[in-house]
Amino acid sequence: MLILNKPRQAGSYLDRDIGCQEALEEVFLELAKGLKPDDITDAAGGNLAPVLAGLAKRAESVGWTLEEAEVAISELSQNLLDDMAAM
Repeated sequence: MLILNKPRQAGSYLDRDIGCQEALEEVFLELAKGLKPDDITDAAGGNLAPVLAGLAKRAESVGWTLEEAEVAISELSQNLLDDMAAM
């Protein structure tokens, strides 16, 4: 199981949202391999499949807020869709 990085510090700071995306990206990409394309599309719209909701909960357990983890997963999903469309 891949380890998730914690936030640099408690509370808000510049580019915390990007830090959250970076912390989740590797695990997200591994999980995405087992998802259907519709699951990725749904996640980009904010409707996370159970496995992605679990990732958000895992992120919360290391110090990210649930909301910022869910937003980060949605952003990562959109990035993945963009990359797939560019192929």
